Amino acid sequence: SYNEVSTAGMPVGWVLEAGEYTIYAGGNVRDAYAVGSFTLDELQIVEECRSALAPTTAFKRMKMTAANEHAEAAGVYEVAMEEVPLRVVSPEEKRNAELPESYEMTGDRGIKLADVKAGKATLDEFVAQLTEEELASIVRGEGMGSPKVTAGTAAAFGGVTKSLLEKGIPCGCCDDGPSGMRLDSGMKAFSLPNGTLLACTFNTQLNEELYAFTAVEMIKNRVDILLGPGMNIHRHPLNGRNFEYFSEDPLLTGKMAAAQVRGLKSAGVTGSLKHFCGNNQETRRHTSNSIISERALREIYLRGFEIAVKEAKADAVMTTYGPVNGIWTSSNYDLVTDILRKQWGFEGVAMTDWWAYVCREGDKPAKTDFATMVRAQNDLYMVCPDSEKNEHGDNTVESLHDGSLTLGELQRCAKNICRFMMNTHAFMRMQNEEDTIEILGAEEGFEECVGDLTYYKVDREVVIDLSGHEISKGTSIDFALDLEQLGYYKAELTAKSDLGELAQIPVTLSFAGTPRGVYTFNGTNGQWVTQTREADLGMKYAIMRLYFPQNGIEVKQIKFVYDRPFE
Repeated sequence: SYNEVSTAGMPVGWVLEAGEYTIYAGGNVRDAYAVGSFTLDELQIVEECRSALAPTTAFKRMKMTAANEHAEAAGVYEVAMEEVPLRVVSPEEKRNAELPESYEMTGDRGIKLADVKAGKATLDEFVAQLTEEELASIVRGEGMGSPKVTAGTAAAFGGVTKSLLEKGIPCGCCDDGPSGMRLDSGMKAFSLPNGTLLACTFNTQLNEELYAFTAVEMIKNRVDILLGPGMNIHRHPLNGRNFEYFSEDPLLTGKMAAAQVRGLKSAGVTGSLKHFCGNNQETRRHTSNSIISERALREIYLRGFEIAVKEAKADAVMTTYGPVNGIWTSSNYDLVTDILRKQWGFEGVAMTDWWAYVCREGDKPAKTDFATMVRAQNDLYMVCPDSEKNEHGDNTVESLHDGSLTLGELQRCAKNICRFMMNTHAFMRMQNEEDTIEILGAEEGFEECVGDLTYYKVDREVVIDLSGHEISKGTSIDFALDLEQLGYYKAELTAKSDLGELAQIPVTLSFAGTPRGVYTFNGTNGQWVTQTREADLGMKYAIMRLYFPQNGIEVKQIKFVYDRPFE
């Protein structure tokens, strides 16, 4: 068990208390039988830890107690209540006492990231070349649907600007998971059983093999990180994300996640463990505060993540939207630096959930306080519309100048990102070293290549010429919009049909893989007809698709006109 209060002879950490331990074995919990036992005469200290992530809000919890020695000897216990131990040292105090070294910015010395990989230069020397602007850009993930990586994926990260690319930092790609890849460009990918079903197998080998196949599919689609496995505990049956998660059992959760990560890493890609940690409900998840004792965190909510990090060497983690014990996980030094990195030995990259709130303890949450995220050693804010222009207005450079963020903290995140990028297929492609993946036995019409979508710049309106596309049953036209204005658009599709007036020909307009409207054309006797549908476009890079489920139509153009902002 985890002891959260240091006393004489019992430090904070994992302990085995004195007493008899009985071991049970069986095919399931109902049919398990005692097969042996052992006795510890005194307390055994398994692992000392530093107290972290303890609550600041007082509350009581249940404990088991015996009325007297005779009751304890007879195994008769009662329920009692006790005060939960509260936090003693704040994350801010730890951060101030443990600031990393800052490297003097040297300017460009010609060192490339490949030189670090080859042992010709150190990572410290490489990162010292980065300017303030480059350091601010590298902690900004870009998306969704960024044209810098595979079309229709969740984020680009790493070499997201021209100058970072010139220094040899590749642009990595994240894609939504965990039940296979979500490709909003219309490309097909294998759909996998959800996390709960996979955990029901209790078969780690099968899970590892399954995700080894997914890994090869990721390489083919130039995806470096699958956003999964989902690892939160089934604390409540109405948690809206339970289907993504494995179990109410932290051991099963950790073992399944470790197996899936091993499968992904077997081919040189990886998965981002999510949501770290305490994402116990979907309703108001951006602000819902999970108040949990340190012992419950260690034994239940963090245990699965710890297993995956230590056993599978997981190298990517995604924090949650909301706070745990009053501090948003995206900016929680105790969680991301103390527990994850210092105590568990994690050496990978940490990222926020998409458009998460960030804030210092006690401040109002905001989506622009990147400085606090960096101080916590959460490396990547997911996501920004443009990583170079800072259109969203984060405070990274401003905080460097006013001293609330140190150069060393920002360089530390850059090192984490660059260290991760050196071990990706994106880096291999930059060195012309990646293996070729060949698809065998695909069904007729399967699009083997990822291909490039055409991105159309949209200020307030754009007309896209669709003439020349051969339309037949089951075909689609895919394209992308680079929007200056987010909001509601009028989507005007012009088409004709030589069929009679009683014919009905549907055309579906989708955004990011989700239908936004259906045009239904009757036969037009060869005359061009325009129909209008409304589309709510809430991302700068909008991946669009026109799908034609039947023959008999010819399209001329589609026009998007900005109508109004979101309320």
